[in-house]
Amino acid sequence: MVRTSLVANYAHGAAAAVRASFADRTNFILQSLSMVVNNGFMLVLWFMFFAGFRSVGGWKLADMALLIGIIMSIVGVAGIVFGGYRDMAASILSGEIDALLTQPRSVLARLLSRDSYPSAWGDLGTAIVILMAFAGLGWRDLPWLAAGWLSGLVVYIAAAVTFASLAFWISGARSLARDMTEFVILVSTYPGSIYSGASKLIAYTLLPAGFVVLTPVRLLRHPSLGTLAVVIAAAMIYAAIAAGVFHLGLKRYRRGATPVMGV
Repeated sequence: MVRTSLVANYAHGAAAAVRASFADRTNFILQSLSMVVNNGFMLVLWFMFFAGFRSVGGWKLADMALLIGIIMSIVGVAGIVFGGYRDMAASILSGEIDALLTQPRSVLARLLSRDSYPSAWGDLGTAIVILMAFAGLGWRDLPWLAAGWLSGLVVYIAAAVTFASLAFWISGARSLARDMTEFVILVSTYPGSIYSGASKLIAYTLLPAGFVVLTPVRLLRHPSLGTLAVVIAAAMIYAAIAAGVFHLGLKRYRRGATPVMGV
C-alpha cells in the first residue's frame, strides 16, 4: 500500500511538471525543435563517418544508431518525468528541500518529479525515429530492448542522483554534478570499442556509460541471460548506491551540516 501510494504521488507530481512544461507553447516548440536539430547534426556526422570507414572495432552504422537511440531516449525520458535530477544539487545547496522535510512523502521522489524539460521531448522524438529507422531492430528484439533500456535509465538516473548528492558535503557540487552527468552522456555517445584500460574502467564505474548504453547494446546484438543478469544487477547496484548516498547526506542535512551554496 505504501509503495502504491508513493508511485501514485510521484506520478501526480511528474504529471504536474509535464503540464507546466507545456504552459508556454512557443517555448516548448522552440526547445524541442532545437534539440531535434542538434541531434540531427550529430547523427549526420556519424553517417558521414561510417560512409568512409564502414566500421570501427566491429561497430557499424546500425550499432551506432542503436547506441545513440538508446542514450537519447534515456536522456529524453529522464528529462520529461525525472527532470528534477538536473538541478538537484542546487536545490540542496539553496535549502529548497527544507519544505519537503515537513512532508511525509519521499524527499528524493519529490525532487526528481519537480521539473520537466521541453527539450527532452526533442531527444525522445529523435531517438524513436533513429531506433525505428536505422538501428536494425526487429520485433523479437523488443523484450531485450525493454530490459536493457530500463536498466540503462535506472543507472543513468542513479548516477545523476549520486553526483547531485555530493552537495550535502561539497559547496561546489552544483557545477560538479552537472559536469559529471554531462560526461556520462558524452562517454555514452561513442562506440564501446574505443575504450580500453583506464578509460574502460572509468566507463564502467565512475561514469557508467558501460551500463547505461554499452552493455544494453551488447544485450541486443548478442542476447544472453548472462548479459541480461549483468544489466539488471548493475541497475540494482547503482540504484542502491544512489539511495544510500542521498539518504546519508539527508541525515547530515537534518543535523544542519550542509555546505553554503557555491558556484
